Amino acid sequence: MTEAGSNRAGPLTRLWQWLKEKWVRDVPEDLALCEFDCHKAQCFEGEWDTCERRLAHASGGLASIQRRQV
Repeated sequence: MTEAGSNRAGPLTRLWQWLKEKWVRDVPEDLALCEFDCHKAQCFEGEWDTCERRLAHASGGLASIQRRQV
């Protein structure tokens, strides 16, 4: 096999990379806190705007909120 041929990705690798680009996205930081670190399954409309955890995280004070809840 030539060097040029060994550097090309196979069709399955290219397909996997394409699918990964389409399906896997980074979660925005402000939503990641809610999606992965919150005990609530879902917020009511308007709760997100006044969420103490989200606002504390945005201001850099989430560590104190987490200590207080334990």
